[in-house]
Amino acid sequence: MAEMKQRSLEEVKALSVEEAVEIMRQAGIVGAGGGGFPTYFKYKRPLPHLIVNATESEPGYWGDKLLHREYLEEFLQLFEAMKAIFDFEQISLGVHYKDEEWYAEYQERADDSVYDVRYVADTYALGEEKTLVKHSTDKKVPLFTNNPDGTRRPGMPPDVGIVVNNSETLLNVYRALFLGKPVTTKFFTVFGMEKEIMDLKAYEAPIGASVREILEISGVDVEKRIVGVGHVVGNGDNSDRLAVADGGPYINDVIDSEAIETGGAYIRRMTNSLLLIPEGRQTKEYAPHIKTYPPEEGFVSLVGKVSSVQVPLGGGLLTPATPLVSEGDEVEYEQKIGEPADRGFSIGVWSTISGKVSSIEGGIVAISGDDVDEKDAGVYEEAKAQAQPVSAGGARPQGEAEPLREQEAKAEASR
Repeated sequence: MAEMKQRSLEEVKALSVEEAVEIMRQAGIVGAGGGGFPTYFKYKRPLPHLIVNATESEPGYWGDKLLHREYLEEFLQLFEAMKAIFDFEQISLGVHYKDEEWYAEYQERADDSVYDVRYVADTYALGEEKTLVKHSTDKKVPLFTNNPDGTRRPGMPPDVGIVVNNSETLLNVYRALFLGKPVTTKFFTVFGMEKEIMDLKAYEAPIGASVREILEISGVDVEKRIVGVGHVVGNGDNSDRLAVADGGPYINDVIDSEAIETGGAYIRRMTNSLLLIPEGRQTKEYAPHIKTYPPEEGFVSLVGKVSSVQVPLGGGLLTPATPLVSEGDEVEYEQKIGEPADRGFSIGVWSTISGKVSSIEGGIVAISGDDVDEKDAGVYEEAKAQAQPVSAGGARPQGEAEPLREQEAKAEASR
């Protein structure tokens, strides 16, 4: 197994495809943009073109722009290394025209022998990779394509020689290959659809952190505005009550207030934003008019600042990892707690805080932070439901993962 350790640029460039892919698998990297597809699988078969999706898939988002501003040098090193390892003919950074100023330094330092910047229309394609390919290249992903066994499936970017990854996913690849660090945190924003609700805040927080605790850190009066009765005005309406969505104004999963109250709602590997709206309103009605502003301080780290986490061993496409810890064990931050399963899509899982394993059930490793009382056992049933990534209406997020579900099921049945 390729070792998780610090490496220089030259050492990373010297990795084989197989070594780099295994590091991604062990590090626990999945698509951070919403689909949650295991990243290592995309690189098993090298392709000619890598496109970095930095187009901010939802109105109000700032994650891509903030990440590229704070980690520009890291991305440039990664592009050079990825080109050497996977023999890409081209690496392209796809961004909106309206964000051109944010990526001016990338454009100034662009080197056609390493990477280029490609601007696309200022529309929100909801993270759809096919749309990005269409507008940034001369290729078009087919609607459908034939499998070797004669069946048909929806087309994917790899069908036209392209790998698409979002910005945070690739930052996690950098951290794994260069720093030997696994995925233990998630970058996301918290904001209100109306500015009077709250200004946008940006965090890097432990995966599995309680949504309630994050909201409280953000200054939200959770008891009054979300899980309490709210302020009853003269006509009897609870006008102060807020709903919380995991996602943006177009695609999201509205979080049940009871799950927030009990601590059963947590930050997932695919959480990009916690969105607050007046209760009873539809998020989409705000989308055309929403205006948010990036915080001057950028992303604020909450590592070591949350009281407990609920870390999923699997969920969605992922076959659950095999637990390496037991209830009652003491674990350290970035300690490996789950070994990838031998079957299906599976990744390494790592502790996102230091503390005590208070429960392992429903595919969730619950960890109480040092000197923090254990949570109620009822939390974990809520957490189990939260482990399945969904978008608005209960449909799973779309992306390169979708056409592979049936193939993976067939492969499992044949084993």
